[in-house]
Amino acid sequence: MDSIVLARIIGLFGAISTLLILLRYKAAMAMEEQAAKNAVLVYASGFLILLMGVVLVVIHPIWTSDWRVIITIIGWLVFLKGLLRILSPEKVKNLIEKKRHDPRFMLGEMAVLLISLYLLYQGFLVA
Repeated sequence: MDSIVLARIIGLFGAISTLLILLRYKAAMAMEEQAAKNAVLVYASGFLILLMGVVLVVIHPIWTSDWRVIITIIGWLVFLKGLLRILSPEKVKNLIEKKRHDPRFMLGEMAVLLISLYLLYQGFLVA
């Protein structure tokens, strides 16, 4: 799968999901906190996230000095997020509890949105 297609997929998913979270931040955080109380749910979701990370890592091992490296880095971050959920669901629960009151997490959401918009730019406008 080429980088353009992945930029479009990741960009669309990231932009849509992040916008929805930002528009309903308090409600989204409440749902995340409820989900995090169920260790089985955190653990099981870790396997789905790990699968997505493995797929990205395997199909896009491109370490270049251009925009395509963003996709590779995202793949590794998704991979690590899945591992964290599987290996330490209690740490995930603690992070989610902190997320509601720490403005750095909101900045993180905005960073994801900007990266997603950049991928959409590369995937749809530059391509």
